[in-house]
Amino acid sequence: MQGVGKRFNEYNNNQGRETKRQHVQEKYPNKIILPVFESSGLLELESHGKEGIQLKHVEPRDAIAPIDFYEKYSIPVRKRTRFLAMLYKDDKNDALGQYELLERSSYLIGRSKDETPGGDSPKSDPEDSSEEKQVVLADIPVPEETCSKQHCVIQFRNVADKLIPYVIDLDSANGTVLNDVALPHARYVELKSGDILRFSEHEEDSMFSIVFVAA
Repeated sequence: MQGVGKRFNEYNNNQGRETKRQHVQEKYPNKIILPVFESSGLLELESHGKEGIQLKHVEPRDAIAPIDFYEKYSIPVRKRTRFLAMLYKDDKNDALGQYELLERSSYLIGRSKDETPGGDSPKSDPEDSSEEKQVVLADIPVPEETCSKQHCVIQFRNVADKLIPYVIDLDSANGTVLNDVALPHARYVELKSGDILRFSEHEEDSMFSIVFVAA
C-alpha cells in the first residue's frame, strides 16, 4: 500500500508540474520555456557559494559561455552574436551601465550597495542577513531596493548545438518581470534581443530596468 500511495503522490506532483508548465507556456507563446531538473529546482547549497555566502543558482549541464561556444564550433568573429545587458533608469535616456555577456556562462543580477531611497518600502529580501548586507554578489548590480541580492540570472545554454540565452528568477522577494509579464519561479525563459527585465511585479516600486541586446 505504501508503494501505491507513493506512486499516486508522484503522479499528482507530475500532473501539477505539467499544468504549471502549460500555464507558463500560454503566457509566453513565442518563447522557449525549460523546466529545472537540478536538485530541488533551484538550490544545491553544498559547496556552492561566493564570499562565504551560499548561491541559489546552479548551472545546468548544458551551460556554456558564448566565447566557448564560438570557439567550439569555429564561428568566425564576423558571425558571432554580441550579447549585452544595458542598465537604465526610467528618468534617464542614456544607459547607466553596459555589460558585455561573453566570457561567462551565467550572469547574476542582484542589488548593489547603492539602493534607491524614498517611497514605501518594498517587500524585504528574507535572505538579507547582516553578513550579506555589505557584500555585492551580482555580476550585474542594480541599485534598487526591490531587487534581491540574488534576484535572477541570465544563463547561456547549448541547446541542440545552438547558443540560447535564458533568464531564470531565483525566487526573488518582489519577482522578475519580463516585458511587463511576471516570470514564474524556477523556470528558464528564453531571452530575445530587446527584452526588458524589471525587478518588481509592482511597477510603481521599480525605477530600473535591464534591456537585453543580441546584435
